[in-house]
Amino acid sequence: MKQKNDVQLISKILEGDDTAFSTLVEKYQKGIHALVWRKIGDFHYAEEITQDTFLNAYKNLSTLKEPSQFAGWLYVIANRLCINWNQRNKSKMQSLASTPMEKIERSSYNRYVLEQREAEATERRHRLVKNLLEKLPESERTVMTLYYLGGMKSKEIGKFLGVSVHTVTSRLHRARKRLAQEEELLVQEVLGGVHISTGLTQNIMRQVAEMRPTPPPSGKPLLPWVAFGTATVLVLLLMLGISNQYLLRFQKPYSFEAQSEPTIEIVDAPIVLAIDSKPAVRTQAGRDVAPSENTGVSLRTSENVLAPNTQNNSFRSSTSQWAQASGPQVGHVSGIFATSEKILYAATSTGIHRLSTDATMWTLINTSVPTGAFRMPMAEHGSTLYVVSSDELFASVDHGETWKGLGNRPKGDAIGLIVTDAAQSSNPQVDIVMYLALRDKGVFRSTDAGAQWHPLNNGLANKHISAVAAIKDTVFAGTNDGLYRLDSGEWKQLPVDVSGAVHSLAVMENNLYVGTGPDLSALLKDVGQIVDVDDLNLRSQAFRSNDLGKSWTEITPISKPPFLRPPTGMKILAVGQSLLIQDFELFRSRDGGQTWINLGFDASPFILNNFQAVAVNENIFYKVDAFGIHRTTDSGASWHPFMNGIVGTGIRDLVAFNNRLCAYTGKDVVQSTNGGESWENIPVDTNEHTFGLIGKGHARVNFPFHSKLAVDEGSFYVIVPETDNLRILTLSTVNNLLSPVPGIPDFDGETQSTELTTILPAPKAPTRAGGFAVSGGRFYVEYKRGLFRWRPDDLEWTNTGLLDTSENLDDKLDTGFKLAVSGETVYVGKRAGHLFQSLDDGNSWKDITSSLPLRFSYFNEIVFAGSTVYVATDTGVLTSQNGESWRVLTNRMGERIVVDRFAVDGVTVYGAGDTGVYRSDTRGRWAQISPSVPDKVISLVISNDSLYIATQQHGIFHRPLGEEYYNELSQR
Repeated sequence: MKQKNDVQLISKILEGDDTAFSTLVEKYQKGIHALVWRKIGDFHYAEEITQDTFLNAYKNLSTLKEPSQFAGWLYVIANRLCINWNQRNKSKMQSLASTPMEKIERSSYNRYVLEQREAEATERRHRLVKNLLEKLPESERTVMTLYYLGGMKSKEIGKFLGVSVHTVTSRLHRARKRLAQEEELLVQEVLGGVHISTGLTQNIMRQVAEMRPTPPPSGKPLLPWVAFGTATVLVLLLMLGISNQYLLRFQKPYSFEAQSEPTIEIVDAPIVLAIDSKPAVRTQAGRDVAPSENTGVSLRTSENVLAPNTQNNSFRSSTSQWAQASGPQVGHVSGIFATSEKILYAATSTGIHRLSTDATMWTLINTSVPTGAFRMPMAEHGSTLYVVSSDELFASVDHGETWKGLGNRPKGDAIGLIVTDAAQSSNPQVDIVMYLALRDKGVFRSTDAGAQWHPLNNGLANKHISAVAAIKDTVFAGTNDGLYRLDSGEWKQLPVDVSGAVHSLAVMENNLYVGTGPDLSALLKDVGQIVDVDDLNLRSQAFRSNDLGKSWTEITPISKPPFLRPPTGMKILAVGQSLLIQDFELFRSRDGGQTWINLGFDASPFILNNFQAVAVNENIFYKVDAFGIHRTTDSGASWHPFMNGIVGTGIRDLVAFNNRLCAYTGKDVVQSTNGGESWENIPVDTNEHTFGLIGKGHARVNFPFHSKLAVDEGSFYVIVPETDNLRILTLSTVNNLLSPVPGIPDFDGETQSTELTTILPAPKAPTRAGGFAVSGGRFYVEYKRGLFRWRPDDLEWTNTGLLDTSENLDDKLDTGFKLAVSGETVYVGKRAGHLFQSLDDGNSWKDITSSLPLRFSYFNEIVFAGSTVYVATDTGVLTSQNGESWRVLTNRMGERIVVDRFAVDGVTVYGAGDTGVYRSDTRGRWAQISPSVPDKVISLVISNDSLYIATQQHGIFHRPLGEEYYNELSQR
């Protein structure tokens, strides 16, 4: 039987079941012992403190107001007992770094070795391991000990310490990197071979039998925690506010850099309970869901079921100190699906969302099914909903609330999932057949509810799948070589414009609609070659069949004039007699394709070969593009973003300007004046500037994807890279419009980069801007691996002569130059890890890499705080006031901190990385102000006494930086 979780066990203990506490002891004793040994350095006393930890926990169990956080609570108790023990034995304890090896032998290690009657060789190995661990920073030393001595997995360590799994794995990786391979093997072998006394649990339970947990305070009865659901969490969250000072104070995970420890007594203060509304695994009694016509697969109670509204522990613990901003309302959507009941489902990077009939906003219903950048097709059969994740298939019979994993699926880019009835099956309990289409690997079939998959590609060899559809149990596949139908286990090509590729399929009752066009994959292979357009079939067509593909009627809408239509391929959506077709322009038909209305150019087109759209009725349609979900309520005449209720995650850049936040989404530049809760587009003065692509809306511009933001001396800039040009816009404080910087010339990249393209062949020369910096009206930009400068009154951009000819290059923007400018002083970090300095505005350069006191491979970011420069690398942060003498910035324990992004507030510098967020103190050291971050940080911003981070996948988060909070930090 599946083991009960901590919340259930604690409930049993408080009801008088002491055997449940024995289960908790056995679950956590090894990890607690490993942690205690790491802190006090004595195996013998470590067992005593481990025993005292559990006895203290048992005695005060009723005061624990967050039972789901039992592991972290145990850690706090154990750590307090270790501090007390170290204080009592302070005169006897010295660090291993300063204690002679003879004294170590006579103290803890000798005692342990004698008591365990081990050989001298084993003793020496223990000493060596302990000295090896002393080479590591404390945070890395702790995770290594818990991993090898405590036998804990990364996820368990993250939950135990209150940090993300990503943080744990990063610390393990860095620790292993510091240790030689043979040293790590020695640590693993010795720590893995240490065992605590077999009678420890019995000793604890013997004393537990003589005591009872301390009852809760009078007048404050213990609440039945298990009864608290997600609704309670949300209500409390709304009542208290996520930035409430009490919430911040009592939800902080333990910090290794802390100088004092939180007390284990739970203070009567508002605390948000992080308790799931349902256990992660169903173990309650009840009958299995019987297979029937309405249920595609049996969900047995003995199987794992992913619970709703349950972020993984690492993400939840890393967000406990952060409040999430609601927008901007853009972001990647992996899948969208409409059921026969017109209930919509959308998969995003934050989880699976549902939009019920007549609802005005999406509801997050599950965060346990893995989501990400990959496409996630969905399907339904009867009352069962299916979704395809990156490597597994899941099913739900309760409208997406909980999900059962059906097994691993074939690897590849999933295009579609079809579930049909089956007359015969290898499993008599299952009456369905599943078809999974992968773009470049063909179609796979499963007759046992997704447990096993078998390729079904007879007739589809070497074809690229673009779409699949089914009419009852007849399955169709669209490819780059036409349309195919599955007949008796073999795919047969149907005579539908056989010279073209299928771009989309749609089914309405017995009608099959097909959209065709040029084979774009073939065109892409010929990039760079001169192609005679007259030799290519660029025509896009639409067809309808009502007899399973035996005969066809062409229903292609006519564009006037026809030559305005680029070769994109027809995408079709059908509901009733209404059809919606997009082929760069948008067309609508109310009579099944006999007549069409041209709706004009679509400002946010469907992604080529990634057509995702659904229909609710003949007036309401939803579609997905690179920036989220869009909806029309007038049959396609107008489209509007519809991400209400979905946290915005599509952030490329974030800055603070004039008490507002400004963000770039990959398409729009937007601003927020209320801390990120609502956003509006910053309009462009289109009378002053012409872009290649302007939408229908007034002054709405789709910015190139690699645009960037910058702020300097009260001015806000948008850097817009275009083909062989670079434009820089600034925000006017008069009319709040973006317009070109006055006097700045066009960037003639073709003529000014001749020297670069001579040194570096054309294929290696990026055609977009890389690093960018601005200071005092001076602009520096990397273009085609060269650094250029423009100053007010200059007639053209000046090539500074700084080139990057390294072979360690790619076209990713984050691998470009890292720049920082202050007055005439310029620092440039090249891709291959060389730092250059100029003291004369970029006219001459000096390579100062050899004078740096730190070895590293690449730069993360460079900033100025006053006259001091800060350089973030992959192994730590360097700082200097003159570029000649440098020092490595560490925390109070002397550990180097790796940060990805800086933020500057006057002369105070903040840094964010995998291990949390830090602030430079008055002594020039890092002080940790947050032990974790929700995700990879791409921007760090200070605005209105708050710290904001833009993350790679989960949007924008913030937390206060008030005086009271700093007072608390000074006491840590």
